[in-house]
Amino acid sequence: MLSKKPLSATIALLLATSVAAQAQSPAAETDDAKTLDAVTVTGTNLRGVDLAEAQPVQVIDAAKIERLGLASIGDVLKLISETGGGTGNFSTASSGALQADSPAGMAGASLRGLGAGSTLTLVNGRRVAASSFSNGVRSENFVDINAIPMAAIERIEVLSAGASAIYGADAVAGVINVVLRRSFDGIRAAVSVGDSSADTDEAKLNANFLFGFGNDTVDGLLVIDAFKRNGFYNRDRAITENERVPSQQGIFPSFNGRGFPLVRDLVEAACPDSQRFDGRPGFPAASAYQYCSVDRADYTAFDPELEQLGAYGTITARLGESLEAFGELQAQRNKSFATGSPAAWGGSAGARIAFNHPNTPAELRARMLAGGLGATTDLLGFGRFPDTRQIDVETKNWRALAGLRGDLNDDWGWEAAVGYGRSESEQVASGGIYNEARFLAGLRGFLCADGTTTCSPTSGGLWYNPFGGQGSQDPRVLALVRETVPRNGESTTTSADFKLNGNAGAIGGRDIAWALGVEGRREKIADRPSPLAEVNRLTGRPGVIGFGSRSAAAERDASAVFVESLLPFTETFDVRLAGRYDHYSDFGGDFNPSVGLRFRPSDTLVFRAGWNSGFRAPSLAQAGSGTTAASFTLPCGTGSEFFNNFCSQGTRPQNILSQIFANEDLQPESSEAWNAGAVWSPAERTSFSVDYWNFDQKNTVDVDYLRLLRQSLTTPSLIYTYSDGTRPRPVDAIGIETRTGTASGLSTGEVFVTLQNIGVQRTNGWDLAIDHGLAEDFLGGRLDLSIDATRVLSFERSESCSPQVAPLRGDGACVGGQRLVELNGEYRYPKWRGTVALDWTSEDFDAAVWASYTGSYYDDFRFDPAAIATTARVASWTTFNASWGWNINETHRVSLQVKNLTDRDPPRALGASAWVDTFNHDAMGRFVTLNWIGRF
Repeated sequence: MLSKKPLSATIALLLATSVAAQAQSPAAETDDAKTLDAVTVTGTNLRGVDLAEAQPVQVIDAAKIERLGLASIGDVLKLISETGGGTGNFSTASSGALQADSPAGMAGASLRGLGAGSTLTLVNGRRVAASSFSNGVRSENFVDINAIPMAAIERIEVLSAGASAIYGADAVAGVINVVLRRSFDGIRAAVSVGDSSADTDEAKLNANFLFGFGNDTVDGLLVIDAFKRNGFYNRDRAITENERVPSQQGIFPSFNGRGFPLVRDLVEAACPDSQRFDGRPGFPAASAYQYCSVDRADYTAFDPELEQLGAYGTITARLGESLEAFGELQAQRNKSFATGSPAAWGGSAGARIAFNHPNTPAELRARMLAGGLGATTDLLGFGRFPDTRQIDVETKNWRALAGLRGDLNDDWGWEAAVGYGRSESEQVASGGIYNEARFLAGLRGFLCADGTTTCSPTSGGLWYNPFGGQGSQDPRVLALVRETVPRNGESTTTSADFKLNGNAGAIGGRDIAWALGVEGRREKIADRPSPLAEVNRLTGRPGVIGFGSRSAAAERDASAVFVESLLPFTETFDVRLAGRYDHYSDFGGDFNPSVGLRFRPSDTLVFRAGWNSGFRAPSLAQAGSGTTAASFTLPCGTGSEFFNNFCSQGTRPQNILSQIFANEDLQPESSEAWNAGAVWSPAERTSFSVDYWNFDQKNTVDVDYLRLLRQSLTTPSLIYTYSDGTRPRPVDAIGIETRTGTASGLSTGEVFVTLQNIGVQRTNGWDLAIDHGLAEDFLGGRLDLSIDATRVLSFERSESCSPQVAPLRGDGACVGGQRLVELNGEYRYPKWRGTVALDWTSEDFDAAVWASYTGSYYDDFRFDPAAIATTARVASWTTFNASWGWNINETHRVSLQVKNLTDRDPPRALGASAWVDTFNHDAMGRFVTLNWIGRF
């Protein structure tokens, strides 16, 4: 059972007070009959009630989306400063072939930097099926915002305040509600084409079709939307075409030998001079001596190729004066093709290669023999495969909803609906993924023609050629070692709800508005990768090189009951109360209340405030996840607490392999949030709003590698051996594997951890919004100014610590092995974000210019303190954008949009391997889009 939240008793008392007020005050009479078209806004279940300016809700409608040439929901959310900061938002720019990468072709939305798992994304105010593939090492489920047809969108509403008391779990940071069109009269077609101004091809093409009809008894709408985008690669821009630190594992591998007296790597003479680092001037050798570098920027994509085809239909039938039926059907198919750098092989110990391999270059053999290698000693190789890793993902989403709504009387209305949503994803590796056992057997001539690994060089064994850039291979060998490792996922949500809305009781002759309801849903998720792609608990590795997947299988039932009331104590002061009880079949139940205050001392001024509690049950992927293969950066260097143990006095950060196990004992996260602000509207087209907000999350789910390392220094039994088997790690045990079984040499070891409820996450700040009509008649049109800005004051996250280690910038006091780290202003957490826009509109023409600003922040000095100074900063970034439109006549319109008008490069980020922080910046440069819309 989840813990109760503070203020619950107070909320219950106030709700009881409002019930008493019903009994004491007669209902106010009204001449206005309640209609079926009463609007419910995001952030409340109340219908037809004036809640203007009661909550911080931002709305971007279809007209603005079209005018600004926004191609995706992610593009729309970039206009809203509350969605920025941290790594919560993710897009196809962070997709790839590894388990820690986001799923190819998918995108998730986050508010306040608190993560997609803490932000509830709705469609028409209701939940939809989550993606069948989870995101990141935390195994977060999310709603794929790329699965919603853009042409079907009527508006996007963003509530940047906690709303668990209204919508239940996952609404910790707020709600993004995508409202789809309900009606349209006629036929409309639209086409848009766009490309960057660079000499590379990043073209985008969109075509959509709308057909709608309506009469006194029925309204219907059909939308078909198609979109295609070419890939955008790191190599396509000067700022990102070269990796900051090229890989020392190359397509021309490095070789040494067991017992090799020189204990140094050698590379073939065939390695191109520009890539061969062998001690020549300008090409210094590494600590292990020679290597042939590879620049991974040549292979990776910021935005992989994407194809989308979607359809949406809705129908509403009026069955009488107070009853109507409605239905929705939505389908979407997305295809994406994510690429990654060639997979590395050899690991930390090297791959064994027979010395008598038939393809060994004579010059390499001679140098090794001269260096003291025995004539029968196997070589050890460290390299990369020659082909790009490519992951092809096809996702099919569909959603169906059917319901009835009507009026009980002049005061009360009702709505009931049942829905079903499904997300299916199929993923295959179309290049660059290799079967590890067959590849290793092929290096020694042990690979058989039937794929088994029991042959020998003298009995039909086949050879994989690791020499000469690996470009010359036996076709039979390639057919055996290459794998497609299919992965299939399925996520479903079946739901039903019933809601009542109306007035009951009054305070001083003012009606008390009520909303009551019940909801129920069943959620299932199944993620079934190829067994070869899953981590083998015995070997600690997948069966393939260059790819990994985790399985997941879970289901749960959830039910909820809620009540909400608006109490108008005076003409100028009202209180909105809400309470919701949610019950999960696997985690118990929890009650979450909220209270909202609104005071209007004059027609031009409104003060508002709100408080709510929230919770988030572990996602289905977290609850039912298999083992995740991942890695983390071990902070080494002088002064590191691990310098004299796990770092072996290394001075550079080390990338350490890890495995993350599921944890059946995970507990739900809890939260509290409050906000307070004011809206001043001194004129009809002028308003100023300012809001303070504060979020406090507890029991956040994450992994903590360093905590386990610290524990092992005082509890040596957590350290196991992987080399000689003297103390092997039990299959399901958490712990650390090193070569010696002691706290040293972790660079060749592996760490085994579980998802845990780590600690707390807190953030607070200010939002500012200004809308001002500058002129009613400026060059024959209306000129408006809008400003949207967010100033984050603090973003703290807890992590484990050691009191013996001197704190770094932002580190709080270490108490009980935990401390709060201030991330605001640190890497990927800018303090300021904002947009300033000028919008001009006349009868036939319109134009807009807007500037988007992301503030400066410190670079990631913790990632590589030897190369990145603690004072290094990622510069602020401002881009200017423009749009122009012409309404040729009543049926045709053309428009032009230019993003990044000045073609400004993003600031360099040394903490990013691609030189650019893709969570906050965009390397695309100037992008021009031309649109046509016709109505018939």
